[in-house]
Amino acid sequence: MESDDPHTTLGGLPYVSFNQLRSFHAVAITGSVTAAAKLLHVGQPTVTTQLRQLEATYKVELAHRLPGGITLTDTGRKLLALTEKLFQIEADAVDLLQGTPEQLRGTLRVGSVDPHFVMPPLSEFGTENPLVDIDLTLSDSATIAAQIAACELDIAMIGHLGLDGRYLSLPFSRQQLVLLVRDDHPLGNRETISIGELAGERLIMRKGGSTSRRVLERALERAAVDYRVALEVDREGALEAVQAGLGIAVATTAEIHNQHGICVVPIEDPAGDLYTDAFVVCLKARASAPLIHRFIATAARFRSGVPGEL
Repeated sequence: MESDDPHTTLGGLPYVSFNQLRSFHAVAITGSVTAAAKLLHVGQPTVTTQLRQLEATYKVELAHRLPGGITLTDTGRKLLALTEKLFQIEADAVDLLQGTPEQLRGTLRVGSVDPHFVMPPLSEFGTENPLVDIDLTLSDSATIAAQIAACELDIAMIGHLGLDGRYLSLPFSRQQLVLLVRDDHPLGNRETISIGELAGERLIMRKGGSTSRRVLERALERAAVDYRVALEVDREGALEAVQAGLGIAVATTAEIHNQHGICVVPIEDPAGDLYTDAFVVCLKARASAPLIHRFIATAARFRSGVPGEL
């Protein structure tokens, strides 16, 4: 018989309601009570009741109920790191009893600033873990880091952006910044351009938490260049804006794929730090979760151009 007393033990073992943990886990990985109920094939009131009972029994708050869905508290994120292991062990036990090979299951929610970084390791991860579904989100580094913190994403490949101590951040690759100009632009026939020559040019900058934008602005300010941001666009619009003749933009070498009508010009910078680093990022509390741990191991095979180990 189940008990709501957290101090009750069965046969000397600590007791916790497995059904309540299951409801919590489903809410945490789906982001809503509605989606969790569908996943568990139960009614929404059942999930809500079990989650509230778990919080009440242990006098903790595991999730904030917001109009847009569920956001985990710090305690909730730590518990999710444990329930991920718990339910993977449950899946392994089922495999053992059924006489089938132990394989990872579930959904890995991955974020990235660019498909270039993440597709090769994702492809290999998918091949090696065929029972795992993959949910990919593409956005800027700041947005994805916030989604990692809220447990809306499991792991990501992004710029560092001075992440705080909650995150595990592992170097993955390094890319130089270059200038993108239309082929009929006066700078289009240059072999290189100095950082100072960007003064007065119509710069096309990405909105939000773009790492490449921050690196460029830091270099311009260090060189005391009076620069002008003529247009701010989302990531997908920068190249189209250059092609339309609205100005010039910077990008990393990883993003360039033989764009018609666009010239790529290296930028000279005395400090030599016009580059961005991509990192594999997750919450430290969740780094040992089976799916996350496995993806980190897969990504390590594709690491390039940066010091240290993944």
